[in-house]
Amino acid sequence: MPRYSPEEAAALAAAAHEVGHAVACQAAGLRVYAIRLTADRGFVKAADADPGDQDQVDGELVVLLAGLEAGARWAQKHSGLWRGEALRWSRGCSDSDLALFRRTKRNASVSPSRLESRARSMVAAQWGRIDRLSRRLADSGHLPVGQFN
Repeated sequence: MPRYSPEEAAALAAAAHEVGHAVACQAAGLRVYAIRLTADRGFVKAADADPGDQDQVDGELVVLLAGLEAGARWAQKHSGLWRGEALRWSRGCSDSDLALFRRTKRNASVSPSRLESRARSMVAAQWGRIDRLSRRLADSGHLPVGQFN
């Protein structure tokens, strides 16, 4: 397992978080407009879900959870943290996502635990891609959106 400084680990986990959001957007059929990572913050700008399309509404909620899952999975795979510890560690950069999830989860057609399961499964299925793109995002600070649309 490669050893990372705390700063490198934080940057790569934050990059995984953002790539997790972007990959989940693609799975939900939501157009991605920008993916950025700076020293202070990262973000994915994407289209909002169509309120009349329940699959997109549920997908948008999965997008909010996918960042937490991807950051936690990065910590598990590269820092050797066990899952509970990795999730707690990843929550540090997921506060705004989780707050928005709590405010909007009532619009879902399934339970919050089912949405969490979907996010976890999607991140696991796409992990190789998320991990590879995370390194690129951490190095360059942005990714071309064409690979997500």
